[in-house]
Amino acid sequence: MNQIEELKEEHEEIERELIEFEEIIGEERINYPNLLHVYKKLLRIWELHETKEEILFDTLEKKGIVVPIQTLRFEHVALKTHRDKILEAMNSGSEFELKKTLHTDLEIIISKLRKHIQEENYTLYSLPQNLRV
Repeated sequence: MNQIEELKEEHEEIERELIEFEEIIGEERINYPNLLHVYKKLLRIWELHETKEEILFDTLEKKGIVVPIQTLRFEHVALKTHRDKILEAMNSGSEFELKKTLHTDLEIIISKLRKHIQEENYTLYSLPQNLRV
């Protein structure tokens, strides 16, 4: 399997976790163990995924393939800010603060991750087959 196909599979895995987050947000009471489990799982997938993307971006640059890499990298940094806010809210011990953060920052993460994945898919999968790594 090539690197782009691996990223596609990881995008699907990330989407499953985003759906799980939406279910958590919709619950009346926060299921902390489930929230923590999904949060950690998404972080693990996300961090590995970013590492693979960085390697792929560097490989593409070396091959002279122009990809809006700076935009994609900037989005990674912007998403980390919201991710950190959620962790702070989980550690705050305040259910009110956590719910507020989930309804703002987590919803932003869900939306931005989906948009980011869509842009990556468009960019990477539009490469001709012979240029894929």
